[in-house]
Amino acid sequence: MKTINWRNGLFLCGGMVLAAAPTAAESGKFTPSLTGALSIEIESDNVYKSDDPTAELNDLYATIEPSFRLGLTEALSVNMGMTLEPVQDPAPGEDREFDDHGIYVGDITINYDTDDYSVYLGKFTPNFGIAWDVAPGMYGSDLAEDYELAERLGLGGAVRFSGGGAGTLQLSASAFFADTSFLNQSKITDRGDLRKSDGGLSNTEDLSSYAVALDGNDIPDLDGLHYHLGFSHQASGVGGGSDENAFAIGVEYAVGVSPDLEVTPMIEYARLNDAGGVSGDDTGYLTAGVGATYGAWNMAISYAGRDNDSATSDDSVFQVSAGYAFEFGLGVDVGWRKGDEGGQDSETAGILLTYGYEF
Repeated sequence: MKTINWRNGLFLCGGMVLAAAPTAAESGKFTPSLTGALSIEIESDNVYKSDDPTAELNDLYATIEPSFRLGLTEALSVNMGMTLEPVQDPAPGEDREFDDHGIYVGDITINYDTDDYSVYLGKFTPNFGIAWDVAPGMYGSDLAEDYELAERLGLGGAVRFSGGGAGTLQLSASAFFADTSFLNQSKITDRGDLRKSDGGLSNTEDLSSYAVALDGNDIPDLDGLHYHLGFSHQASGVGGGSDENAFAIGVEYAVGVSPDLEVTPMIEYARLNDAGGVSGDDTGYLTAGVGATYGAWNMAISYAGRDNDSATSDDSVFQVSAGYAFEFGLGVDVGWRKGDEGGQDSETAGILLTYGYEF
């Protein structure tokens, strides 16, 4: 199959985005604005029990995510998100305190957004699956993060329309490849550069990988329900291997039980065929959980399972967590995690401090 040169493809899409934007004279408005947000997390995870003694350690680290939006017109904008976090694993059996942190650009895009459609190009996370983002609790998304399509370069768009009884629908699509540009580099601590010669899924430097998703909201008589259907295709890179085809189906439902109490159950199943580019290595993921908020309090319980056809045992993570959000923006959560991964059991106790700020 003939593929599109990524430089020509991004240049063409960039021209389309800019051409779609009205000039100041045409729109009669031009109000540039700079807005942003800052998310700060300080987390301590204490693996106090494990079948592998080298896994028993305490990891104290930060995750800081600043994001910015430069609005050029009402529809045209430039968006960037950065992440400061550990970019290397801790040494086996050794506690770690704020070491190995690096900062990198997680996404940077040019967007043109209207009520009915959106187009964008740059570095982004393609829309596939929701559990890696919405699974409740401190450790609810641990396994689902396996199929998060983070840090891809490419282009995409979405259209929004009424589906009648199916609610308000959004159909999205994107074409992409793994980021091998200078944007892949991290500062402070070097996480290593990804190169095309490294191979791997979507590491092709052309737009031969893609994702398509349908999201539904605002369903009559089911306010608070969100459902997601996603499909992704990741082409294999240098060195051969199989292409990976994956699908995901997920639902979350925020139910207002009382003025102070909201309960949000969710469930998602994802299936990765030829996972990781390994032929016949099919992997299924099930994530289910319930989160609840009562005033400033929150509580979550969740289970995640991973079934790999070629593995000798299945993996699972069960967690419970609870916390309190203060009016000035500080959140404090505690959690407990029991994992069975790679045939080894472990137990973890953690504490998480969060703070968010918008400007």
